[in-house]
Amino acid sequence: MRRRAAGLSIEQVAVALGGRVHLRHLRALETPGLRLRQIVDLSPVMAFSADVYRQLADLPAHQHPSLCIGCGWDAHTDQPDRHDGLTTWSRDRPGHCTRCEQQAAA
Repeated sequence: MRRRAAGLSIEQVAVALGGRVHLRHLRALETPGLRLRQIVDLSPVMAFSADVYRQLADLPAHQHPSLCIGCGWDAHTDQPDRHDGLTTWSRDRPGHCTRCEQQAAA
């Protein structure tokens, strides 16, 4: 979700990380049901938290962090919104963050 929200393809992320050698890893990272023990640091390219990935991959569903249904943001990740503040949960659009709310209003 975060890659798509950043408007990037898997290929673009691989190139930004240093080359096509990362393609297989990135595809595996996005394969449902496949859990990787080690993951490359994606934060230089896009908003990404390895801790949140670990929670989603390793914990039962009732212990997963809440994610924005629009972009995958979570409350543990600092991300600027579109009005020079930090993203938080929308008060008017349940399940969405303020960044997605502001984008929809634009």
